[in-house]
Amino acid sequence: MEDVMNPSVLTLGQGAIKIAAVGDSLTYGYGLENRKQDAYPSILLELLGSHYQVSNFGMSGRSLLSTSDYPYLKEKNAQLSLESDADIVIIMIGSNDSRAAYWDKEQFIREYRDFVKAYMNLSSQPDIFIVAPPYVPTSRFGLNNAVVRDEIQHIVENIARELDVHFVNLYPITEGQLEFYSDGLHLTPLGNRVIAQAIFSALRE
Repeated sequence: MEDVMNPSVLTLGQGAIKIAAVGDSLTYGYGLENRKQDAYPSILLELLGSHYQVSNFGMSGRSLLSTSDYPYLKEKNAQLSLESDADIVIIMIGSNDSRAAYWDKEQFIREYRDFVKAYMNLSSQPDIFIVAPPYVPTSRFGLNNAVVRDEIQHIVENIARELDVHFVNLYPITEGQLEFYSDGLHLTPLGNRVIAQAIFSALRE
C-alpha cells in the first residue's frame, strides 16, 4: 500500500502533451477510494482525451511556505515536477498555509511568486495555470477558511496578473457546497469533478 505522505508520482495517459499537476492533498486525492480514477488530475485527463498525459505530483499535508513543517519544495515530487518537461503546469497550493502557526501574508506573497517563477523558467516553457484553492468547510485540520477567502484567493489572482499566467478561482464555485467534501476539507469524487471541470474550462479558453 502506498505511503500517503510520501507518494510516488501518478502518471496517466500516453498523449504527447504533458501536464504537471502540482499541489497538496487536494491534488493528490487524499481520502478517495480510487484516486487513480477520482482525483481531479485523473478526471481532467478523462475530459481532455488521448492527446494528453497527466502527472499528479500532489503531496498531502504540504505547504508553500518554507517555514512550515512540510514545505512542498523540499520534497522529491517537487523536484521531479521541476524536471518534468511539462507543457502545462497546474499549481494549487496554499490551503495548509492558512494555519495560524504558518500564516505570514508577506512571506506567502514573496514565496508564491518565486514558486510560480520556478515553473515559468522550465526549459519546456510551459503554460502556467495557478489555482486559488477551494472553500474550507471546517477548522478540523487547523485550516482557516477566512485566510483562504479573504487573502489567499486574492493573492493568487494578483500574482497571476503580475506574472501574466492563467488564473482559476475555485473558491466561489465551492463555497458552502458541503456535498463536495468528505471530511471537512478533502473532496469527494463529485468535488474533484467540479474542480476538474473548472480547470478544463480554463485550459480550453
